[in-house]
Amino acid sequence: MAKRGDPSVLRLVVIFLRSHARMTQEQFGKACRVDQAQVSRYEHDEAPSEEVLRRMAKVAGIDWSLVVHLRQFYSSLLAAASRGDAGPAATGLDLPILEPVLLALSPYWIELGRVESEVQPPAKARHEADLIWSALERYPAQRRRQLIGLSLQVSRSWALAERVSHESERMAAHKVEDALELANLALAIAEQVAGEEGLRAQGYCWGHVANARRVGNDLSGADEAFVRAWDLWRAGGESD
Repeated sequence: MAKRGDPSVLRLVVIFLRSHARMTQEQFGKACRVDQAQVSRYEHDEAPSEEVLRRMAKVAGIDWSLVVHLRQFYSSLLAAASRGDAGPAATGLDLPILEPVLLALSPYWIELGRVESEVQPPAKARHEADLIWSALERYPAQRRRQLIGLSLQVSRSWALAERVSHESERMAAHKVEDALELANLALAIAEQVAGEEGLRAQGYCWGHVANARRVGNDLSGADEAFVRAWDLWRAGGESD
């Protein structure tokens, strides 16, 4: 599996961002406060820091949450292609062939992500979260995370974070390790939700992290998580 800071993944992110900005390496580097030679290295074999990547996203006019998911999109597909389980179209493709395909698809994927992020009524969001979880729960933990990461709508759904939190609460009575893993998964989803809604979702999920830690007899960790939960919930304002 490609790692978060894998240069083979990040080079594609940098190439896409510069292409989206319609800039030369020199122009892009100047706008991002790095020199042209450094941009060239980023596009070949050197991973940029997250700070630099954030500056590049801002210059390209791409929301940071979309860049995070674009990175996951590249990582998942490159890893799947290398294992031979990305489907017949990608199986056995060399990176020089696959990379241009991914870059060509990226603008459409970004636009799809913007459309998918439109707000849904709470009842509909919760119904979809139930359906998504019923499809995901049979997979092992790591595979669930990978599948969630491939969809912007799923991976930043407050309703799915809430649903997974409830599953963590249910699991706490049976297997503490699974309860904590689920609570952390819910929190990872909530951290992708924007605005006050995201703060409330994180607060809600931190409460379930605290519960799982308490059941696992990590009392100091539970206290810390409860404090985080309360601070985030207050920061998010009142909610029904």
